[in-house]
Amino acid sequence: MREKNINRLESVSVEADMVLAATYTGGNTIRVDLTEVIQRLEAFAPLESRREFRRAAVVDFGWGVEWPCGASLDSDRLLEMALEQQGQVANVNFRRWQDRHQLSLTDAANAIGLTRRTVSQYRTGARPVPRTVTLACKGWEMEQRQSKPGRSKGKDEATRSAHG
Repeated sequence: MREKNINRLESVSVEADMVLAATYTGGNTIRVDLTEVIQRLEAFAPLESRREFRRAAVVDFGWGVEWPCGASLDSDRLLEMALEQQGQVANVNFRRWQDRHQLSLTDAANAIGLTRRTVSQYRTGARPVPRTVTLACKGWEMEQRQSKPGRSKGKDEATRSAHG
């Protein structure tokens, strides 16, 4: 399976109240309570109708979920919301680090000394991200910034240099 296909939706179903269950092509099923989003964002207001909410469908070859009223969420955001609701903020931050630097599972694993499988488990929330991994990601970012050619000095660095 190609790395990018793991975040494609296979199916969605509605559970109690405003909870959506989504199954990904990798077999992972998540549950997301959309109550807060529906109440906060005007585009999602039509979903307050249980009838409309129940009409959720997988679209764009699994890259999103959409309702007839036009409200939609992409598959990555749905997974991030589920992780946030489960208290796995470190996993969300890990996903964002990997995405921000456009790292494949293999590249992320090599960058911070993990296996590809472990990176995948952190990314999907199958395993919690330990603090040491969060710190390794931050350290890797610092190394990347320092190794870029033609890098300009930061404000603090320039001030220190000017004052000896």
